[in-house]
Amino acid sequence: MRLSYHYLDIEDFDGYGSLFTADAVLHYPGIAPLQGRGAIERFRAARPNRRHTLHRVTVTHGEVVTVGDITTTGPNGGRTNTAFVDSFTLSDYGLITVQKTDFRSGGNSRAVG
Repeated sequence: MRLSYHYLDIEDFDGYGSLFTADAVLHYPGIAPLQGRGAIERFRAARPNRRHTLHRVTVTHGEVVTVGDITTTGPNGGRTNTAFVDSFTLSDYGLITVQKTDFRSGGNSRAVG
C-alpha cells in the first residue's frame, strides 16, 4: 500500500493503476463508485498536487487499512491537510480489488501556514 501512495505522490498514475486488478472498484466520498483500472487512473490523474503522510498501516489476511493525511496544494500555493482512512481488499495475487476512502470527522481539513 505504501507503494500506491508513493506513485500518487510522484504523479505516476500508470504505476498506481498497475497495483489494481482490471475490474477493481474505488469508493470515494461524493462520487459514484468507479469501476476499472482506467477509470481509477483517470480519477486520480485529475487530482494532482497531493502528498500523503501515513500514520498507521494495519494488515490482516487480504485486507489493509491505512490512516493518514493528504496535503493538497492549490493553484495559489496554499496547502490544506485532510485526514483520511483507506481500506483495501486484495486479490490472491496481492493486487487491489477494492479501495474505499473515507475522510475522518472532527476537523478533518485545515489550512497549513
